This record gives sequence, C-alpha cells and structure tokens, in this order.
Amino acid sequence: MQEQRYLPALRAHIDKLLGNGWVIVQRDPLTLRHGRRTCLVMHGMLISEGALWNQPDAFLPQPGAAALEPPLAAVVG
Repeated sequence: MQEQRYLPALRAHIDKLLGNGWVIVQRDPLTLRHGRRTCLVMHGMLISEGALWNQPDAFLPQPGAAALEPPLAAVVG
C-alpha cells in the first residue's frame, strides 16, 4: 500500500516532539507548546521564535566571549 500522508518526515518530527512532552494547543494553525516554548506549523514548515532543542541558549555568545557559531556538523545533522 502506498503512503498517503502529507509530509511524512514533518509528521514524524512532530510525533517525536509530542513524545518528548510537547502538547498540541491549537489545530488551525497547528500549534505546539512545551513550557514557555511555542512553535507552529505553517506551509509545511515548523516555525519557532527560538531554538527547539533542550538547551536553547547553547549557541548564544557568553558575556565577554566572541560570538559562537555552531559547528557545521551540529547544524547538518
């Protein structure tokens, strides 16, 4: 049987977020929340005002330190 779901990779990612404690707070547009963090799905993209990983400040510059950029490997995968 052929897969009929729309954007299966995005659906799998959302399922993972839900398994990690995120909750659906609105259906149109689909809005997810975990504590104070919120993201929504629009036009097939997961959109957030900040980082979605566990340490949202991990890549922010520390006081007195040069601006940090995440290593390419961390961004790519």
